Amino acid sequence: MKLQTLYNDYIRLKFHLPPEPTHGDMIMAYGQYEDGGAALFFADHPEETFSDWMAEVRPKDPYYGPKPDWKPVLAETFEQLDVYDEMILFYLLFTMNSTLSINMHNTYSAMNDFMKNYSFLQLSHLRDISRLKAEQKQRLRDFFFFFYLYAHPVNEETLYACSFHEQRLIHTKTGIPLGEYFAAYHDHYATHRDQYTEQLVISAEEIQVCETLTMELLHVIEGRSNKLIIPSVKSVETAIQLINDVDGMLKLYVDDSAAFFQIIRDLLHGTTRDVTIETSAGANNDGDTTANADSLLVSAGDTSNDFRSYRDYCFTVLLQNYASYILFFDFNEIRVFVSAFQDTPEECSFIISKMFTDTIFLQKMMRQHQIDLNQYPEVTRFFNDEAKQWYL
Repeated sequence: MKLQTLYNDYIRLKFHLPPEPTHGDMIMAYGQYEDGGAALFFADHPEETFSDWMAEVRPKDPYYGPKPDWKPVLAETFEQLDVYDEMILFYLLFTMNSTLSINMHNTYSAMNDFMKNYSFLQLSHLRDISRLKAEQKQRLRDFFFFFYLYAHPVNEETLYACSFHEQRLIHTKTGIPLGEYFAAYHDHYATHRDQYTEQLVISAEEIQVCETLTMELLHVIEGRSNKLIIPSVKSVETAIQLINDVDGMLKLYVDDSAAFFQIIRDLLHGTTRDVTIETSAGANNDGDTTANADSLLVSAGDTSNDFRSYRDYCFTVLLQNYASYILFFDFNEIRVFVSAFQDTPEECSFIISKMFTDTIFLQKMMRQHQIDLNQYPEVTRFFNDEAKQWYL
């Protein structure tokens, strides 16, 4: 069971793309809820999911009730662990295992859902980006990991519980590598499965399969796995090529920014044209300019309405990639962006406002870099009402 295969299934199910051929002998496969959400269910236990299998062995909450008088389940393996650390590590495990779940927006806001999964995808890409320095990639790794947790969401203790040590995530307080803890956690419940017959539905063998998938998800976050790619569809190939190859996007922007901006404009209007993109090695106004999303993000020319949500997703990802990989390091490039679209004020307003309000990435970037938007009137003049409420 390969993570890329499951990720393809996740994307195709989430954006209503045609499914790929079914995979034989799958221990887990996607099943849908009545509200339209979806999760990985066990083939032999259709009532149990990958994200929730350990719910019945969740640690007791040490913050609730009298002072805790028990020890963590893995206290003998990790002597430095206390019950508060154990609860945080449980939250981290649940957060990772729910990455491939599809939640309706009565559970997660659309923005949180996008930010978490966007950050997860970008964490898988950082290792292969050769056009960024090691220090730049580390800054982005910290940035994306913060939002991966923040948008889940998690509590404050969990949000700041871990740090990167080279390409390993460490529980900072105890020094325990997450990989070592999660491996020991699964091994404990697989080895002692008979002691948990009333709590656990799945078998010891299935717990070991969960361990394998959990470790794959962790390795994505740590940058120790092959990068994930999103599926290509007709009429959106050029944009998807840039999304799947950040080096190629950065090279195109440096070599021919006009061509990059044209791809964004084409994606906005649902048109396509041939653009030569050199991929990286190994890369398998003062007036009322408020734009209406439905009138601008029209259906792609060769793409049926079934693909519209996916094209809109690609449009959002490409804009956030511009923010994450270009503006993050040189916010003044926003002036170049505005200059490319200012002759079409309605489009410019829609695109700029969308980039600033689809996520809170730019908010955090500007706080980190102490950027004052009052110094960029040529940008803010194109803000729609929502963006003005956020930033002005």
